[in-house]
Amino acid sequence: MHISIPDSIKIKCSGYTHHQKTNCGVSIQSKLIIQDMAIIQAQALSSLVYRKEKTISLGQRLFVFDIDCGRNGNLCISASNNSSDIFTHTNKSDSVIFKSSFGSYIALQEQDNDHFNVLYGTYHSIKRQSATFTTNRYSTSPKPGDRKRWVLDGPSTLWGGDENVLHRGCGPTFRFTAHGITATKSGGILLCLWNNEFGERSLGKVISIDGKLQIFMDKNQPLYICPTYIAENGNGDICVSDVKAVVVTDAGGMLRFRYQGNSKESNFDPYGICCDSKYNIIVADMKNDKLLVVDKDGEFLHQVTYDGIKMPRAVCIDENDRVFVGEWDSDAIKVIAR
Repeated sequence: MHISIPDSIKIKCSGYTHHQKTNCGVSIQSKLIIQDMAIIQAQALSSLVYRKEKTISLGQRLFVFDIDCGRNGNLCISASNNSSDIFTHTNKSDSVIFKSSFGSYIALQEQDNDHFNVLYGTYHSIKRQSATFTTNRYSTSPKPGDRKRWVLDGPSTLWGGDENVLHRGCGPTFRFTAHGITATKSGGILLCLWNNEFGERSLGKVISIDGKLQIFMDKNQPLYICPTYIAENGNGDICVSDVKAVVVTDAGGMLRFRYQGNSKESNFDPYGICCDSKYNIIVADMKNDKLLVVDKDGEFLHQVTYDGIKMPRAVCIDENDRVFVGEWDSDAIKVIAR
């Protein structure tokens, strides 16, 4: 790849160019400028436009906060527009299992095609509701022609409320707020927490709901500042969107890498996160109107756009590597593919 470099920064440490004498400090700065130019041009060459396969109507414009889907594309949605009946006019779809108006984080725990657990945040807790695709909640002998629908059982509290002994030191009593949530392949549940502090006092944790795992330190330094979205990769790694970085640990909580964008000038600030069948990590770069894809070791692969992309905030992926995108202030979920 040929990179055109302006004469004004063609500077050498030892002497003169055509126009300018310099020193080592300027030369180092010039090299950094050249490196950043190379990165920017490489990113432009590594931009892919995905096709839009379909849209799932939300019925009105909403601020989509989080989404998750099962292997076959069954979907749950969390959104807000400061109204208590935001989903009143949403088109009914057999693929949409659950809709939350709390404007908080949400996840699906798949048991089989007709049975899911929906995990979602409220103001001070994480709830779980089971969902069954059936004709009637109470009927044992459905009639021919009866239309199936998703039926929800009552909610139970997984985190929050009274301090659970399994979450000692990690509950609302200790000023923690629940953020992103995900279900693991082994049937577990991982949860991001934030301590509601700012600046140097801000820190976060990733815990398992069963109390067996807490991830928050690496070499006596905090791992997270304010962890938000979370996904388990197919290789067992735990991928978390944090302040201006994607933080990836192994299943036991040992730091593997931080991905902080590809340029020191970048305003990269990750939001939704998911992982494809090749263990690549897909991140919503909402502020820059694109998705970023990095491999399982943190190497940048390409950026993704699609027709009409604007402020993509939440992402999830099905077994066919179709990516579902929830945009901030949109009237539909976009389903895209390479």
